[in-house]
Amino acid sequence: MPFRIKVRLAELGRKQVELIPALEKRQIKTNPSELSNTLKGVLQSPKAEKILSAANEIVTEWEQEHRKTS
Repeated sequence: MPFRIKVRLAELGRKQVELIPALEKRQIKTNPSELSNTLKGVLQSPKAEKILSAANEIVTEWEQEHRKTS
């Protein structure tokens, strides 16, 4: 599981679906199925790599925000 995104989301109390609008703000269009398959490593394509990289950045930002408010 690249970047442990699903685990990190669970630790933050967030859901995968919350990544979709955040990814769209970064000009990456995806849907729940594509996102899930990407996070599981089922999809491996240039777009999947972009999704993973951006999702990692987004979750990292959320973790930093969470630390500030904790």
